[in-house]
Order: sequence, then structure tokens, then C-alpha cells
Amino acid sequence: MDKTLCHYHPAQPATWRCTPCQRPYGDCCVPLNADAPDAHPQCPLCNGALEFLGAANTAQPFWERIPTFFAYALQPGPLAISALLALASLFLPPSLLFWFILFSVATKYFYSVIEASSQAEPQAPSLLSAFTGDGFALFFKQLVVFVLAFAALWLAADFNSEALHWAVTLGLLLALPASIIRLALDKTLGAALSPEEIGQVIKAMGWRYLILCAFLFILWQAPGWVTYMLSSGLPRVVLMPVAAFLFGYFAVVMCAMMGYAVFQYQAALGYVVDDAEGRAAYPEADYLRRRALAEAEIHVKEGHSGQALETLKSALNRSPDDLKLNERFHQLLFGLNERQRCLHHLHHYLPLVAASNPALAATALLNARQLQADFLPDDALVCERIAAALLDRHKTREALSLLRNLHQRFPDYPQVPRAYLLAARGFAEGLGQVPPARQLLAFIRARYPHSPLLGEVEALEATLARLAAQS
Repeated sequence: MDKTLCHYHPAQPATWRCTPCQRPYGDCCVPLNADAPDAHPQCPLCNGALEFLGAANTAQPFWERIPTFFAYALQPGPLAISALLALASLFLPPSLLFWFILFSVATKYFYSVIEASSQAEPQAPSLLSAFTGDGFALFFKQLVVFVLAFAALWLAADFNSEALHWAVTLGLLLALPASIIRLALDKTLGAALSPEEIGQVIKAMGWRYLILCAFLFILWQAPGWVTYMLSSGLPRVVLMPVAAFLFGYFAVVMCAMMGYAVFQYQAALGYVVDDAEGRAAYPEADYLRRRALAEAEIHVKEGHSGQALETLKSALNRSPDDLKLNERFHQLLFGLNERQRCLHHLHHYLPLVAASNPALAATALLNARQLQADFLPDDALVCERIAAALLDRHKTREALSLLRNLHQRFPDYPQVPRAYLLAARGFAEGLGQVPPARQLLAFIRARYPHSPLLGEVEALEATLARLAAQS
């Protein structure tokens, strides 16, 4: 079964679907509110209720989780049922009734593993669950399935046709896992024997069902192989409980694998189950930001740029200093060539972004210069921070334009010496122009004789003097 992907992010699996809009959405487009867990997500386009797709498109393939199934069987519950089988092989009297009771308990437990794994529950059922509740009749239903399978083999052998015998054998081996899965899910003998129900399981998994059967066949043979390898070195009194323990352990591994296969292909089997660990949910402030960003992106991709701007504007009214929202709003305004709105927004956005991410602020300044060639921030510290970021990007002339006549534009700015020292380095290192650099350094000496940066001024002057002498 092919996975359904997000309509707007084809690399992301879909977890929601809007039937009227015919749009599948991934978690990337539909964040969840951790502070309102009962709120049902709405379609970003029509505001209708979304249909939950479960984890059908997000589940990891079962063949990539083989180590997980072996670890699953090492939990207390599976180890306890395996130990119970081992002890029973030593101490249980040779009474058919006792063994029937034991195997009914074990079968109930194995089927509860399939059911729990199909719900993606990481915790294996406890040993106590094997002795309580319903499900003891599953052993007898499974016994009927096995008896009918052996009867089919016996009838095939009567035809003295090796081809027919192998065809029936392979058919039963292929059908048996699907039959067990059906019995675990529906709890009815009819479902376990119905060719239609069994075929639905096989059809849901497609050719991957053959991979499941191959792994199950190997796991089914594993206890026998291990017991055979130990048979020459262990006495029978030790070998029997070891074989029984291995049977229980590998049976749990097989059941966990079959249950997870149901979880993986739940959509085709008619189930909707989420991962037991739950979907990612965010505190309300983070949730509102993510939802606004996702809805704005969807509107842009649908060609509804005006709605995208309004969505971001509404979000900014709630959180005016949210950096991500302001960044996206600026990018969208600039991309749409909304000149006046973009320039107006920059007076709020640049101080905000320059404080936390000067490199991003430098990009915004360069965008602004494309809309207005002489654009200047109205804050001296913002000019200085962006100038430093532009110098790091070798945008020397743009950086120097922000620092030109800074003492006149902002006469009360206390960090003019630092800004002009930065400008001097820009002239000397970025443009190779020594005279203007010296003029700036001389200005700092004259106007700010008590500046703590005079040591750096002297060092730069000495460097410029050496460069002048060499040239």
C-alpha cells in the first residue's frame, strides 16, 4: 500500500484529510495545541473538521524494526510467560487437561501481544493479563485452524502428487499468518477461516506480506535450531525447559511483528490508530505561531497571497515581537513587492531581529535597499549591528553607508567610537582605503579622548602606518 503524503509537503506523510477540499495534510500543516487536547483540528482552507488518518502513513516499516521486536520480548511479561512454559515442561504432570489449560493461557497471552502491538503500545501485556478477562477460547479456535490445515495436508498427500502437496503446503504457510492476524483482531473462527478476510490482510500488505512470512518462518524455526545446537552438550532435563523458554520468547517476537504489521497497514485494514507516544503537541503560544505559519504557507501555495498576509497580520497582533512571524511577514511582503507595507514593517522588524540574529537583519536590510536605495534604520545600535553583519559578508559599502555620519544622525548614541572603529576597519580591510580610516581614528581621538577603545585605535593606527610605509 502506497503512503499518502502531505499535499503541500510531498516529503511528509499525511496524518489528516479534508474530504471537501480533497487535501491530505501532514503534521507540518496541522499542529496540535497541548493546552487544548480535545480541540479538533480544522482545515486551513475551509475551516471544516479534519479526518484523522492515524499512523498509517507515518509508521516505520516493520522490517526496519526487527531489533525492536526482539527487545519487546525481553520485557517482564514476555519473559514471565516464557519462564512459565519452561517450568511447566519440568513440573507439570502428563495430563492432557493441564496442558490444554497451559496452552490456552499461553495462546491468550500471545494474542494479547498481537492486539497490543497493533495499537502501537510499547509496553507488553503483563503475565497477570494471561489469567484474567476473556480470550481463553482463542486456543481452541486456533486449534481448529491447525487441525483443518493438517487435514488439508493429509488430503493433498492422498493424491500422490508432489506438486499438489507442495502447493498446498506453501498456500497454508502463506495463509496462516493472515489467519492468525484475523483471529487476533476479530476473535471469531469465521474470520480466521474466511478466504475473503484472510485475503484482505494479504492484499493490504501486498508483496510486503511475503517479507513478513519469510521473517515469521525464520523465527518459527529458530527455537528448533537453537535447541538442536545445544542438544549435544546439555542433558534432557535442562534441554526441555530451554526449548520451552525459547518457544515462548520467539512466539512473542512473532506476535509483536504481526501486530505491528497490522498497525503499519491499518488504513487498508479499516483501522485508525495513532502512535502510542502521541502526536507532537505544542504550548498555546508555540501552537498559534506554527498554525499561522502553516496556514500562511498553504494560502501562498494556493495563490491566496492576501489571505496569507492577513493570517500573519492577525498572528502578529497577538504576538507582535514573535521573531518567526515577523520574519515570514517580511519575506512575504518583500516577495509580493508590497513596498510601503514592507518598509513600514521594517522599522519594527529590524530592531527585533538585529538583537538576536544580525545576519538575518542584514538580509532584511539588503531587501529594503531594493525597495528604497537610501533606506536607513532609525536606531543607531541597529545600524551598528547590521553593519558588522554586512562586513562579515563582505558587503563593505553597504555596511559603511549605515555608519556614515552616525554621530550627526544620533548625537546621543554613546557607542559612536565603537561604530567608527568598525567603519575604519571596513575602509582599511574591506576597501583598502587607508586615508578615510585614519580620519575616522583621528576623529575618535579628538572627540572621545576618554574612550576605553583608544588602545584598539592606537593598534589599528600602527597597523595602517606600517601598511603605508610598505606601500
